[in-house]
Amino acid sequence: MTSTLPPPQGAPVNDTPDTDTPDPPIRTVGLLADPGLPTKLAEQVAPDLPDLLALHLPGRTWRVETAEGPVGLDSEGLVPMFRTGCERQRRHGWDVVVIVTDLPRRAGTEPLVSDFGSDDGVGLVSVPALGALSLRRRLRAAVVDLLEHGLAEPSDTPGRARRGLFSPPICRIASEHEGIDSHLALRGMRGRLRLLAGMVRSNRPWRLVPSLSTALAAAAAGAAFGIFYSNIWELADAAGPWRLALIAVLAVAAMSTWLIADNELWEHPRSRRLRAEVHLYNAATTSTIVLGVVCCYALLLVLAGSAAAVVIPPTSLAEALGHPVGPAAYLAVTSMATSMGIVAGAVGSGLTAPEDVRAAAYSTREQQRRARLDHEDEHAAQGESGQPG
Repeated sequence: MTSTLPPPQGAPVNDTPDTDTPDPPIRTVGLLADPGLPTKLAEQVAPDLPDLLALHLPGRTWRVETAEGPVGLDSEGLVPMFRTGCERQRRHGWDVVVIVTDLPRRAGTEPLVSDFGSDDGVGLVSVPALGALSLRRRLRAAVVDLLEHGLAEPSDTPGRARRGLFSPPICRIASEHEGIDSHLALRGMRGRLRLLAGMVRSNRPWRLVPSLSTALAAAAAGAAFGIFYSNIWELADAAGPWRLALIAVLAVAAMSTWLIADNELWEHPRSRRLRAEVHLYNAATTSTIVLGVVCCYALLLVLAGSAAAVVIPPTSLAEALGHPVGPAAYLAVTSMATSMGIVAGAVGSGLTAPEDVRAAAYSTREQQRRARLDHEDEHAAQGESGQPG
């Protein structure tokens, strides 16, 4: 028979269990983003990532911090991924760092969504490869994918089955570059179209509107001419909707072509190896300029329509056209006047500084890349002429 003796008087009573559960380790993820859209996206997704990471990588507590990265390219025009990432790791005390950039990246001919080096704890996500829509959701998925496939814990990489966060056209390919474990790449025409849409989205075509204030002033003057002269009313009424639509398309094409040619935005391949890349950049530039001019057209259409409704009395318009008029007649006059104004604006755009057009048409990284290429061309020209560089 055994008896339990009470503890001595004044002795502390321990009601806690004998086994203490240790706190889960805290892992800090740093999102180092380019200025502009990447920084905005990183700040938007950072609050959601700790819970997502805890769901996909349990057993740890996750903390996510953001920082705006330095703008700089290496000698090949690429992001110095490991050097930049490791330097920020040491400065901020991060366990891993994910660079969020608006520079398109490639592995051979394959456009990259992301890649990483687990030995250095540095990963990278290319925002253009995320496309033009659902950027926050896709960036969250890309960051989680990087950490889940080995960036968070290199020892977890071999033999661990994981469910994919992405569907075609995205696939994982092996890396042939030293220090990089794997790439997440875009495949096929669908993937290339997604990359192109993402590059145009990163360029933000609507920023072209305020940069073309001089051209818009000339366009407004041309549109006013169409609103005040009855001959233009008759021409617009006789043209019909399809012809007016064709005239609008030709006007937008004319101004877009002028902007690209006058500001030397068209890039020529410097070697056969870079031909596909240059074609992609030219397609992105053309799409950006066209969408920017379409924004200008839409703005001018609203202004001209408002002016036409105020300036042209229905009786005067009906008398000039010889039949009763309604909203369709005013829309036809407005469309013709706007197209005339856009063509006049193409000439006025020649007064806009090329630097302003480039700043509006390109993302920060694309401006850097083009400035580097221009510098190389100048240096090569000086070398051929024998002038000191």
